Amino acid sequence: MTVRNVSVTKRVLLSLVVAGLAMSLAVLAADKPVEKGKAPAAAPAMDEQMKQMMEMMEKMGTPGPQHADLMKLAGKWKVVTKSWMGPGDPMVTEGTAAYKPVLGGRFLMEEVHGVFMDKPFEGMGLTGYDNQHKEYVGTWMDNMGTMIMTSHGSMDASGKVLTMTSEFDDPATGQKSPVRMVTTFMDPNTKKFEMFENHGGQEVRSMEITYTRAK
Repeated sequence: MTVRNVSVTKRVLLSLVVAGLAMSLAVLAADKPVEKGKAPAAAPAMDEQMKQMMEMMEKMGTPGPQHADLMKLAGKWKVVTKSWMGPGDPMVTEGTAAYKPVLGGRFLMEEVHGVFMDKPFEGMGLTGYDNQHKEYVGTWMDNMGTMIMTSHGSMDASGKVLTMTSEFDDPATGQKSPVRMVTTFMDPNTKKFEMFENHGGQEVRSMEITYTRAK
């Protein structure tokens, strides 16, 4: 088992312990209703180890500066997409995107609507920052498939270039293909997303999306 898996396992076990404690307290409260005029009984005191575990969970679950920067993208955007299906000029389409904070500002949700291959396109994804593993994480799904793409990556020192990596299941070959996604924050109202796929051992750009904040 890798260090990452051990970490995840510990987190899951801790969550189960906390959930179990909460359920136990709820059951006790239900079994012993508060008599009229009396204050409810105090929760059982936690030992030092449990306190430390709770403090660590709270620290790992608290949004930080990376989350605050992501939330600055909230709002509506216009998008222009260039798609390369092969050599030659790209296919150009237009659409809209909307970002909103979810789960207390821990993740940024994106919803996109547009046209692809002359058909209505819609997609949605989540982007966040994993405090424990110190990396950006994301998910993406759309009406062109039934899979959920997951990604992870890092921001460069300038804070303007976010690079994420993932894998794409090629429906034609059934093989997994690496994908690199680069988001460049050009200014507060403009950003560019580029996707690079691997074909025959060579990385090629397959998509470029320019986002402009709607007025």
